[in-house]
Amino acid sequence: MGPVLDRVRAGELDPPCQECGGMLKSATISFGENLVVADLARSEQAARESDFFLAVGTSLGVYPVAALPGTALSAGARLVVLNGEPTPYDHLASAVLHEPLGEVLPALVASLNNDFG
Repeated sequence: MGPVLDRVRAGELDPPCQECGGMLKSATISFGENLVVADLARSEQAARESDFFLAVGTSLGVYPVAALPGTALSAGARLVVLNGEPTPYDHLASAVLHEPLGEVLPALVASLNNDFG
C-alpha cells in the first residue's frame, strides 16, 4: 500500500492498479459486503474485554458492527463517541464530540501522547 500512498501524495487522486488498470481497494469492507466472521468475533471479544471504547467517525447505525459499543457498555466499559453527526449511542456515552474529525482527532491524539506517551 505504501507505493500507492506515495502516488496519492504526488498528486494522483485515484491511482489505478499499474498491472491491470483496475480500481485499487485497501483491506476494508464496503457497504453491502459481508464481514469476515473471524474478524467480527475478535472485535466482539475485544469489546467485551475493553475498559474504554472509542467510536470514531461512524454513524453506529449499520449492524452487526453497530452493536459493538453496546457490547462494551454491557461489560462495564466507558464509551466516547467522536462523530460529525449524532449517533444512537450518544445518550449512553461518557463523552460525545460532534466536530469535524480532522480538527478533533489530532488534538485528542496529541493530548493522549502528552498524558500517556
